[in-house]
Amino acid sequence: MLLGASDRILQGSIKHHLIVSINRTQFLRGDLCGAQSSIRPPWAKPEVEFVEKCERCDDCISECPQHIIQRGPGGFPRIDFSQGGCTFCGDCVKACTHKVLAFFNDLNQPPWPLKAEIADNCLSMQGVVCRSCGEVCDESAIRFKLEVGGKARPLLNSEDCTGCGECFAVCPSQSVTLKPQQQDQAA
Repeated sequence: MLLGASDRILQGSIKHHLIVSINRTQFLRGDLCGAQSSIRPPWAKPEVEFVEKCERCDDCISECPQHIIQRGPGGFPRIDFSQGGCTFCGDCVKACTHKVLAFFNDLNQPPWPLKAEIADNCLSMQGVVCRSCGEVCDESAIRFKLEVGGKARPLLNSEDCTGCGECFAVCPSQSVTLKPQQQDQAA
């Protein structure tokens, strides 16, 4: 079964024991774990606050030069990595007059908690020469280790991964997922 882009991104996020805030719609639809949550634009406020304060004006959507911010369920902006990756240019934040997208005070805090993961159905692991994800990774977070039998195992350095989604967009076997990772929150 082929999974949609949003499904692949969030698939398995429950296994990571994240504390997930859900909105009223998710609660009423029985999505108590937030497994069907949309990925919000970078620097988004926590989900409950985001949904409460976002006016669905589409300003962030129209300002995204990568065209990866799209209208999601309920008209709220969401990220669609099938179109490409995020360059973290900040145009969406600058366009947001309702301040549901706002640069963090801590400049070292990443714009979102997403990290790439590569599944075993990766073509490279099947002996097919494919380095698409590694070639588009500006951070060089994906490298390949040659193994016996002509296979190359993709190695992802999660410290270097920004969760930009470029690798997701180019993967021909849909082996790349983007999953939320726990972040240390400063009090």
